[in-house]
Order: sequence, then C-alpha cells, then structure tokens
Amino acid sequence: MADSSSLVRIAVVAHPEARDGAVVDALRRLAGDVELDVVRDPAACIDLAARVPLDLVVVDRLVGAPRDALLRTLRDRGVPSVVVTDARATADALAAFRAGAAECVEAGRSLAHSLPHAVLEQTRRARSRREREWLAGRIGALQRHTENIIHDLNSALVVVDGDGLVTYANPSAAAILAGGSDTGALEGAPVWRWFEGEPERTRIGETLRRGVRCQGAETQIRRTDGALVPIGISCAPLFDDAGAQCGAVATFQDLSEVKQLREQVLQTEKMASIGELAAGVAHEINNPTGFIHANLYQMSEYVADLESVWERVTDLRKAVVAGDLDDARRAEAALARAADDVDVDFVLGDFGKAVRESQEGSERIRHIVQDLRDFARQDTGQRAPADLNQCVDSTASIAWTMMKHSVVLEKRYGDLPSVPCFAMQLKQVVMNLLVNAYQAIEERHGSTGAMGRIVVATREVDGGVELVVEDDGAGIAAEHRARIFDPFFTTKKVGAGTGLGLSTSFNIVRRHGGRIRVDSEPGVGTSFRVWLPLEVDDGDDVAPDERGGSAT
Repeated sequence: MADSSSLVRIAVVAHPEARDGAVVDALRRLAGDVELDVVRDPAACIDLAARVPLDLVVVDRLVGAPRDALLRTLRDRGVPSVVVTDARATADALAAFRAGAAECVEAGRSLAHSLPHAVLEQTRRARSRREREWLAGRIGALQRHTENIIHDLNSALVVVDGDGLVTYANPSAAAILAGGSDTGALEGAPVWRWFEGEPERTRIGETLRRGVRCQGAETQIRRTDGALVPIGISCAPLFDDAGAQCGAVATFQDLSEVKQLREQVLQTEKMASIGELAAGVAHEINNPTGFIHANLYQMSEYVADLESVWERVTDLRKAVVAGDLDDARRAEAALARAADDVDVDFVLGDFGKAVRESQEGSERIRHIVQDLRDFARQDTGQRAPADLNQCVDSTASIAWTMMKHSVVLEKRYGDLPSVPCFAMQLKQVVMNLLVNAYQAIEERHGSTGAMGRIVVATREVDGGVELVVEDDGAGIAAEHRARIFDPFFTTKKVGAGTGLGLSTSFNIVRRHGGRIRVDSEPGVGTSFRVWLPLEVDDGDDVAPDERGGSAT
C-alpha cells in the first residue's frame, strides 16, 4: 500500500502542440505534497501508469479524439481521471463520463479553484479505496495465515456453539478425539460425545453455562474407539458482535506421554524416599530377626532336652504294656530324674514364650514388608475413595523405622469420611513431609542428642479433610519460604536431598484440587497443612494454582 504521507502523483495529459497552460497552473496551486507529470499524448500516459503508481490523471480539453479510449483504459486499470471540458459542453462531459471519467471540470475563470478541489477529492477517494483494498488483502492474508496456524497446530482446537455442537475442529482434534484426520466427522456432533459425565460439569459445559475460563485443567476424553485419553484443556467463551456469548473454544493436548513421565518421576522420588529409609528399615527388621534367631537356637536346645525326657516316657509305656511292675517303677523313677534334670516346667513355659516372641517378631517383619510394598506400589492412575488415616498411618509406620530412636511421633487422627484420591500419591506426600520434618529435627537436635517431636494430625474441615505434619526442627528461613515448592530447590547439603520432595508434594496436592500451606519459624519448627476436597468434578484432576501463604 502507498504510504498515506507520500506525495500525491498526478499525470496531466496535454495536447502535443499546447503549452503548459491553465490546467498545469491550477494544479501547481496545490500544496507541496503533489508531484506533477506532464505527458503529451494518451499513449505516453498509459506507459507512465504502467511504470509508476498514479493517484490521478487529469485530461486537458485539447487532447482530442483519443481521449475517450484513454479514459476507458484508465478506468479498467483503476486509475481515476478528471476531464477538463469547454464551458457549457454538456454533450462532451456526458461522453467523458460514459468513457470512465470520475469527474468533469469546465474550463474558464473558475478552473483555478474548481480543478484543485476536484483533484483533491478524487485523490482522496482513490487513496481511501486503495487503503481498503490493501487492508482487505492484509486481513485476508492474516486469515489465511491464522487458518494455517490453527490447521497445523500441535494442540487440538475445537469450537462449539451455544448448544455444545462442534462448529470447527482442526486435524489435531480429530486425531485425539477420533483417532484420525477427518475433521468432518466431528463437525456438527455434540462435544459431550467425547467428554464423559454430566455436560454442565465438564470444563466446556462450565464455560458455556457460566462464561468462565479455565486454563491447564486435566481431565480425560473417551475416544471414538472407546479408549480413554488423558488431556490438558483450556476453555474460553466466544461472543458475537452484540457481546452475547454464542459458544466456546477449547484447546487441549494428549497427556498420555506426560502422564507416564510424571508417574515415572513420582515413582523415582518414592524409591528415593525408600532409599533414605533403608538403614532404618534394615535396623527395624534386624531386631525381630535377631531375637527370632536366638529363640530358635534356644528352642532347638529345649527340643533336645525334651527328647531325653520323651525317651523315659517311652520306657515307662513299654513297662506298663508288658505288665512288669518293677520295670515300671524303675522307668517312672528315671522319668522323674530326667524331668528334674531338664526342669520341664521351665522349659515348657520358656518354650511357649519364645514361640510367642517369635510370632510377634515375624508379624512385625510382615507389617514392615507389607507397608513398604504398599508404599512402593505404583498408582493405578484412577481416583478412588480411600481412608486417609490408613494412608497416613501405614506411611508413618515406615518413616518411624528411620527416626524412632531420635523422634517422638505423636498421632492425632480424627474421624474422616473417605477421600476421593490417588492413594499412592498421597502416601508419597505424607512420606515427603515426614522425611522433611525428620531432617529438620536432625539439623537442629542431631548434635545435642535431644529428642525431637513430630505431630501428625487429621481432621475434617471446610468441606474437605486436613492433614497436618508439625515438627520442632530447625525451621525455614523467611527468604527461602517462597521457593520451597520450586523444583530442585533445597537448603540441604549436597547429597542430602534432591529438591523434588516438596515440589512433588505440591503438584500432587494441586492435582487433587487441594492446597498446601506452610508456617515456619527458624529455631522453633515448621507446620505443613494439606487440605483435600471431598468432592471433585467428574474426571477433573487439577485445581487452580494456589500454594498458600507462609507466616512467621
């Protein structure tokens, strides 16, 4: 498009034998932003118009017969023209208009005024028309560019009307929803076909019903072939020219690979926690194993002693069966001596005690192994009702094997309803918070030998359940509190932590639609509060980003 601030370029077509007269003089009265080109015949004008952009052509009345052919050519090329005619030459003016002239101006005294006025008006109109054409071209190019971007976008994009019917879908949407590239199979179909649950409870339904926006929510769709696909979705309302909501637009991505990677990270972090507990677990298992081994050794001696007594019992039985009274008396005396030597009453009592202790030890080992196996198990990937107290208690039992000799662990469990959750992930949160608390206690009390204290409490509050893990450890410095949930941020010594524990916990709680808050004071201790909702949207796994505040 010609710059609106550039020179106005006007060509004047004069008769070959005419001098630059009144027409050129009148045009030279225009402002200084006008450039005049004077040509002597129509052919030269057409050649000039082909080489440079002309805003207007002024045709003098002395051109003669070739004038009308020139006017038609200029009209076809979109160049406006103003014709100067003789005064009161009505027929000539009509002929000029029919040939394509935009305006006719009579020669005479008023030419000096009327011609510049006509020229400026026509150049303004020409400029305005070209600007509209340029703008339309740019808009068209932008639309094509936008369509290409949307068409080739890696993210799926779906537009629905007010009733939830698909009006547009790009190929990525067809690939995720229908497993193919045919977008025609989606258009006109109700979007609820793929989004399970009550329509108004889905993210798109919420946007259509209430006009709310959502960004980065996790849910799942059921593809046309029946397969469930986890997706991350963002929705926004669409409005018509009057400002009324007329539909919604949704973009989403297949999170299958992301979810697998996330589960791998969670599992890796979980196994890292188990690694930190390994020494404590080994010690905890070694104790019952040790006294089971000792008891078994002692019971083997008791069995040997009882075998010697049993031999005398066998001799007595034989004598009784034979009816030999003297042999029976001798056998009974020998049995009595053997029983006294062995101290049968003590052996039988201690044998039973050893058996009971061994049973208790083996049961302790079984519980430790069972808790470890439950903790290490990968999540099913499906939210299900779970007993939060059981999740907390079994995880605390594992953690206790690491810290029981230096920490007092106090449990305060309230009566809780079942919580819709990913149980294995919540156990990871509990473990991370307990390990974090234990390390804070070691940092503060480790060199003094003093006992630390951790309180684990649960309760029902505000339409959800709350888990509190509180310690009297070193606390968190004020400058670090805002970053404790950032990935890889840690204040521990090199090798003492990955910096992923609290970040992982934050993301798990956020995925449950909950929130996690921290209160801490250096040298006094730290309290983490995790709140989880009892009700969640169908298929919705992500809540707004809320880390909660910190206080001193």
